Amino acid sequence: MLGKLCYASKYMAVKFFSETKKWSIDWMCRQLEISRAAYYKWLHREIPKCELKNIELAELIKEYNERFNHILGYRRMTSWINHFNHTNYSRKRVHRIMKKLGIHAMIRKKEQKIYIVYA
Repeated sequence: MLGKLCYASKYMAVKFFSETKKWSIDWMCRQLEISRAAYYKWLHREIPKCELKNIELAELIKEYNERFNHILGYRRMTSWINHFNHTNYSRKRVHRIMKKLGIHAMIRKKEQKIYIVYA
């Protein structure tokens, strides 16, 4: 899900409906214009190491987002994750995964100081 797969959403839909609704895989592949061979190849593939690391990073991002009450942006998120887990993830990678997860910093409004001038 976090990798760069072209038809991953179609394959996941075929898998979901074949397991839950018992729909024909052949029929769904024809409707979605994908080959059955490609679906089965995707189904039995090994998940790449890079994608496994992205999934692990996504779990860390979710955990830190909850821990810090949704106030961390990608820069501070990167520094906190790298500091506490002794890793070296780049800001761009953390930013890309945060965008895919729909996580962003809560921007707090500053209090306005009102000065009353008596004449």
